[in-house]
Amino acid sequence: MEQLPRSFRRLRLALIGVSMLCALLVLVVVAVFVYWDRYLLGPSSGPFERGPFVTSVAEDSAALAWTARGDDAVELRAVSPTGSPVVARNGRFIGLRPGTVYAWTAAVGGAARASGSFTTAPRTLAQPIEFGAIGDYGSGNDHEYAVGRVLAAGRPAFVLTAGDNSYLAAFPQLLDRNIFKPLAPVMASAPLWATFGEHDVFWRNGAAVTSALHLPGEGGRYTVRYGPVQIVLLGLTAADESAYDYAKRELARRGPAVRFVVVHRPLKPGNPIIRLFRERRVAAVLAGHLHRYERRLIGGNLMFTVGTGGEGPGDERFTLATPGSFSLLDYGVLRVRVDAKGVTYTFVDERGRVLDRHRGSLTGP
Repeated sequence: MEQLPRSFRRLRLALIGVSMLCALLVLVVVAVFVYWDRYLLGPSSGPFERGPFVTSVAEDSAALAWTARGDDAVELRAVSPTGSPVVARNGRFIGLRPGTVYAWTAAVGGAARASGSFTTAPRTLAQPIEFGAIGDYGSGNDHEYAVGRVLAAGRPAFVLTAGDNSYLAAFPQLLDRNIFKPLAPVMASAPLWATFGEHDVFWRNGAAVTSALHLPGEGGRYTVRYGPVQIVLLGLTAADESAYDYAKRELARRGPAVRFVVVHRPLKPGNPIIRLFRERRVAAVLAGHLHRYERRLIGGNLMFTVGTGGEGPGDERFTLATPGSFSLLDYGVLRVRVDAKGVTYTFVDERGRVLDRHRGSLTGP
């Protein structure tokens, strides 16, 4: 047999080597893509555009809401500490036990895609109740995110806001940036009951915020109960006749062991509603508007200004301290703990430092 030329044999060997190298490279590329897809890409963005977040909690029920990207069914379930399971219908749990922590999960496509917890309201103050309060927060900046983390760390049963939930206006397109993303950790476990400030009512009297948060009233004026605690939210101001009439009617209702009032603009001396609050034994009035923290007495009423949620900061040139008050310019949250013997108010700044603590009674100063 005629032997192939040496140069041809070398060429054939070279082609075989190149082919093997190409095949090896193909295998490496395929392996990289498989590894990237299975281990490096991580989970998808998820089926939810917003939430799920807690909208209401009572003694025997709770409700969550969300906005989904697709039409896939959402399976919402909760489990008590004893392992008792509950399934929600249309986002609502019923038949719950009072004063109990429930862990919830929202499953889509056979896997949990969101989770959180909520605490049902106790029937009495034999079981302490803790909640948080902020105001003037809706800026979407780093300070608001920090305040949101401090809020979530306190594990409040609910959160009260004293208005200005979205800057510069409460347009629907801004609410994810200004409310739902910065406060997502705490809203997965506690309802956000908000009253309205000037920036909220600028657009259709706050209709977008009312709808997005599933609030039970319009214009930031409504009343909620959490077991033995009553909260009357008055909206922008307590200086008009309609606010007085509403507060008089709501504070006359029997049943609550302790009452709080939330209004955006702080009370001013001479306002006739101050006497009403004292007569109806309101534990404290929570306000915002001023971008600072203040604790003071006005007409025998204990009042906290908590306009420290993220927008600002307050400036001594424009946000002067109220005479006779304990006043700070730090960002932070007010933590409130209610028990059978009284109410403890603790102001925690965005770094987690306790800057003020006050003990009050269930019926006012």
